[in-house]
Amino acid sequence: MKKLEQVLSKWLLPIAAKLEQNPQLAAVRRGMMTLVPVTLVGSIPTIFSQLPSIPGMPKWFVDATVFLGEVTQPMQFATMGCLALYVAAFVGFYYSQQRKVWDIGSIVTSIIAFIIMGTLYDPETGATITSYYGGTGIFTAIVFGLISVEILHIFRNKLHFTINLGDGVPTPILRSFENQWPILFSILILIVFKYGVESVSGVAMVQLIEKLFSPLTASVNTLGGLVFILFIQQLLWWFGIHGYAVMAPVWMAVAFANVDINAAIAAGTSSEAIRVLTPNFMWDIAGTTGSGICGAICILMIFSKAKRFKSIGRLSIIPEFFGIGESVLFGLPVILNPIMFIPWLISTPLAAVIGWIAIEGGFMAPFSLVGPYIPLPFGAWVACMDWKYLIVWVIIILVNVALYYPFFKIVEKRALDTEQSKVRDTRTLEDIEFDF
Repeated sequence: MKKLEQVLSKWLLPIAAKLEQNPQLAAVRRGMMTLVPVTLVGSIPTIFSQLPSIPGMPKWFVDATVFLGEVTQPMQFATMGCLALYVAAFVGFYYSQQRKVWDIGSIVTSIIAFIIMGTLYDPETGATITSYYGGTGIFTAIVFGLISVEILHIFRNKLHFTINLGDGVPTPILRSFENQWPILFSILILIVFKYGVESVSGVAMVQLIEKLFSPLTASVNTLGGLVFILFIQQLLWWFGIHGYAVMAPVWMAVAFANVDINAAIAAGTSSEAIRVLTPNFMWDIAGTTGSGICGAICILMIFSKAKRFKSIGRLSIIPEFFGIGESVLFGLPVILNPIMFIPWLISTPLAAVIGWIAIEGGFMAPFSLVGPYIPLPFGAWVACMDWKYLIVWVIIILVNVALYYPFFKIVEKRALDTEQSKVRDTRTLEDIEFDF
């Protein structure tokens, strides 16, 4: 174990630390997380489209939900149908903070850049095609959201190619003139780049980006690829590096695109195969009660004979329902604990395998929405609208309790020995008679 730890510390940890601090990956991660309110609003018409199919519902209920579905249908395109536009805006905003350029100008530039790259035109009629504005255009939005802000940064902060109006000018006007030339040149450079690439390749830029990222999409959408990602995530966590922060950019864009596909399938507007990997799959299946299924450890701690573990378990049980497991991670501790290394490494991938089999096997419905941030298991149930998720959730918790149990008992025995030694030391001091 020590030799393995030394090898990983030498080769893996420096790379992981750089990835965790990488400004581009940080902007992508934060931008994708900011999508949640957009997807929540977009889930409303999807919910109404599914409610009429519930068996045994009275006619008035079916008619009412069909009517509400028709009324709220425009929300679908305004949210899920323009998902990539929001990604471009959010990624551009967060990257502007990293590069210290005007945030509003960065948002505008990112959106314009994506529209230029992501819009197709019918060669016969010249009609605008916006099919890539949804989940399928997310990778293009990320790429050119970052590139457009980087060009702004170069012109604004490095070349200082700006118009300075001096003091006393209102801030909105001052910022607009300072960034007028950087924004203009950023867009012109991207247009020339788009024209050159499409002329040489004969493929639209957005479709070319889609092809470039297709190996990543294909690998993440397999059980083997997902298990590998989760394995690395758990390994990083064990060393004290935020595994989710490092690995989330790898799968998050694919997951949000997948939930858009599942929503279309649920609404009856798509005949594609269901996608298992979605944000709620990662949050509420593979990461339920926190990375490593910390809720399972928390249950063992609550029933532990060690007073310290029992106290930590009782304090941690409520945060676990919100997916917060840091008190268990550092309280047991799990991090750099060789005894917990094996179950910790297996726990999350095992939960993903159970959830994957349940969805692929047709036992429970896939996640077609992004659930609200409410305690488990209610947010996940909203995201899949299937009560059988509760069964899968309980199975994952119980399986991981069994996985952790023998290793936890070893840690518990050591904790009990430590507590008993402290009690003996205390008694010894009390029994000492001091003669003065």
